[in-house]
Amino acid sequence: MAVTAAVSGFMTVASGCGLVGEEAGAAVGPTGGPDAPFTREAVAAEISAYTRAAGLPEGDTSVEGVDAGGGKGCVAPWLGDVPAGRAAEGFEGTVKRLRQHDWEIVSRHTEGAVTFRTLAKRGWKLYARHYALEDLGRTQIVTFTGVEDGCELPDPVRDAYADPV
Repeated sequence: MAVTAAVSGFMTVASGCGLVGEEAGAAVGPTGGPDAPFTREAVAAEISAYTRAAGLPEGDTSVEGVDAGGGKGCVAPWLGDVPAGRAAEGFEGTVKRLRQHDWEIVSRHTEGAVTFRTLAKRGWKLYARHYALEDLGRTQIVTFTGVEDGCELPDPVRDAYADPV
């Protein structure tokens, strides 16, 4: 239950501030060559493209409560309530696609019903989580949170996605 509250708390703190969502109609695809800027928009586009390619439903990409000056350009969240039968496969499929597009695994582990993957690419960390909690019923929570290195965020927000190991 604490994990559910933490995930819900992050998305409450992180939803609605306009960080993501304005590119909903934007084309999604490769983010350009190695010299192209790797921005929040590029990270969000990759997360969106690879979650869809892995069969995950549309996710919540809004960010609320993050200081507009501190976190506006350095966080790219994605959260989905996924049917339990598709969550693990969609999560691992997304991680596989990220790795095929130059995201490197920094850490991976499982604690109880939560699977953690942290990936890195061009000055960004991507914190991937699959919460296979029984008390969620027929859905499970899957999150992918891209955070630019050096991003200044309040501790409660950072604690909600940071790798506990």
